[in-house]
Amino acid sequence: MSLRPISSFDELSVGQRFAFGTLEMTREEILEFGQRYDPQPFHVDEAAAAEGPFGGLIASGLHTLSASFATMIRTGIMAKVSLGGAGMEIAWPAPVRPGDVLQVTGVVEELTPSRSKPDRGVAKLRFTAHRVGDGAKVLDVLGTVFLKR
Repeated sequence: MSLRPISSFDELSVGQRFAFGTLEMTREEILEFGQRYDPQPFHVDEAAAAEGPFGGLIASGLHTLSASFATMIRTGIMAKVSLGGAGMEIAWPAPVRPGDVLQVTGVVEELTPSRSKPDRGVAKLRFTAHRVGDGAKVLDVLGTVFLKR
């Protein structure tokens, strides 16, 4: 698994894997994110969350996505080549609870050089987050991104 910065779309290969590191989802961050951006009871109210469908406080899926994406971006791996994204398919197969430590990884699933703009390519990258404690997958994202050649 490589983490050196990519200088060109052409350096990537299908199946290439990346380990982006870990992050901890703290109670304080879960509550703050929930209050600001996703104020559902199971993200902002511990008493209500205990009676809710998850049996306790959980992170917003949007928080899990944002924190995991930030972990990937902070590595600088795509800083020289990223031209932004075109879309994402997202799944949250398991809840994230306060104190969970997540491992964020990625794999290149598809690479397509642009026919209309030869200075770039389109990559489909899957990045996932797994709970370190039990290995459960908590985030699965297939992102389509434009990268410089």
